[in-house]
Amino acid sequence: MPAAQIPRVLNEVERREKERKLIKKMAEKAVRDLERIQLQEKAKGKYKEWLKKKRAEESEKKKKEEEKEQKRVAELQEKKEKSEKIFREWLQHARNKPRPVLHSYGYTNGKLSGYPDGNSYPAPAYCNPIPWKPIHVPPPKEDKNVTVKKSKRPISSQSYRSSSMVIHKPKNNLCIGSLHRKQR
Repeated sequence: MPAAQIPRVLNEVERREKERKLIKKMAEKAVRDLERIQLQEKAKGKYKEWLKKKRAEESEKKKKEEEKEQKRVAELQEKKEKSEKIFREWLQHARNKPRPVLHSYGYTNGKLSGYPDGNSYPAPAYCNPIPWKPIHVPPPKEDKNVTVKKSKRPISSQSYRSSSMVIHKPKNNLCIGSLHRKQR
């Protein structure tokens, strides 16, 4: 082999080597692109599945909430109807109940008629058939030997201690006032 052909052969080998490396890089790049595209498609598929599942859960949740709301409204309606029925029954019974006896009577146009008087007490609703009997309490025994204390002060000082009558009004104003002896 001539010496001039050796560099040409080397260049050709290098060129083929470069082409092979370039083809290999292109193939690797194509494989990576293909893998990336497949991965994206797989991710899109999983996302669509997840979205479908999520929407199904939301629709189920909405259905449950609507059912609860309908149940609550039905219970309220039933309660209302029941209370109205009971009220109507009470109203019917209240109309048929006997009226309380009036205490004050008067004559109008020559006829005896009763009219309500705000100052009179209403008729008792219950009257105890057993009459009230007071409890017997024996009278207290009084001591006959009552000793009187003698004052050691002179009589002139007692004139200084005069008792005065003062009107005492309590804070709660339940009574008008009472007289109390004020001692000093």
